[in-house]
Amino acid sequence: MIVKSLSVTNFRNHHKKTFEFEKTTIIIGHNTAGKTNILEALYILSHGTSFRATRDIDVIEERNQFTKIVGVIESIDDTTTLTANMAINPSSNFLSKKYLVNGVARTLKTFADYFYTVLFTPQDIEIITSSPSGRRNYINSILIKSHKEYRTAVNKYEKALRQRNRMLHDMKRGIKEYKSSDFDFWENLLVENGGIIHNFRNAFVEYVNSFTKEVFGFSLLYDHSIISKERLFKYHFEERASGVTLVGPQRDDFKFLFAGTKKEVKEFGSRGEQRLTILQMKLIEIEYLKSATGELPVLLLDDIFSELDEANIDKIYHFLDTQQTIITTTHQEFVPRKILKQGELKTIEL
Repeated sequence: MIVKSLSVTNFRNHHKKTFEFEKTTIIIGHNTAGKTNILEALYILSHGTSFRATRDIDVIEERNQFTKIVGVIESIDDTTTLTANMAINPSSNFLSKKYLVNGVARTLKTFADYFYTVLFTPQDIEIITSSPSGRRNYINSILIKSHKEYRTAVNKYEKALRQRNRMLHDMKRGIKEYKSSDFDFWENLLVENGGIIHNFRNAFVEYVNSFTKEVFGFSLLYDHSIISKERLFKYHFEERASGVTLVGPQRDDFKFLFAGTKKEVKEFGSRGEQRLTILQMKLIEIEYLKSATGELPVLLLDDIFSELDEANIDKIYHFLDTQQTIITTTHQEFVPRKILKQGELKTIEL
């Protein structure tokens, strides 16, 4: 899979620009030039949403009401044009989003199946250091991209969870009383789809742990919150008192452990070791997506030369021969010479 070109209109600080890419592309510019904005636009074409913005509306250039992102993607079978449009309704400030594949409107679920990326940024260390929800979201993003069955199960589970939590909240506030039988339909959905989610997550953890790790040795521990009719009954009174569902995949965590130990990288690892753990995880993500989809994702590396030493940069060098890689940096002299000698190399200066 290769992205040939990217055109953006009113996106962040890029008013109207087109960028073309080679197998290895290096984007050079100072810290406010908009290097990461290019990777963000590519990520939106891959996932439908930003990896940086708290609100999608924030990606629209200031004093404008819309943004348009267009990418031309070459895969094994075809060339596809992907378009993401976002527009603000001036009267309500509501943001509408529209996704098109070769000019035909698609749902976000379908749109996200056409382009695969793996992103590595300095902020990804927060996957390890932040709350369990950050780690769940990261694992979810991989499995949703690679398995339609998982994506469907997550959607059904989240719908049932919202409904059940609303009922529990109503009971806690004394707004309405429900019989146990009123919960049956939603609980059956939770148990059925929660089991599917667990099976996929468990298989992914087994894949990670069996993977030969050349950058940094670690294992992934799946701290699984089992959901079953028996456990929902067990926490019957606690859930009505708290107003939320206390068991299930929304309570899962994934812990990064030093290889062969029970010590968490989060607690006992240096920032350097945490960063290498995430880099290794991203390289595993590439191989997992490849095995699950049959497509090699595009690797997006944001300012890695300021984060990794030469020895560890060398460990990702071989990926440049096998897949498309787009790299940002502030200075060309930061780029190792062996990368600059790549045959299919393009530099973009902002």
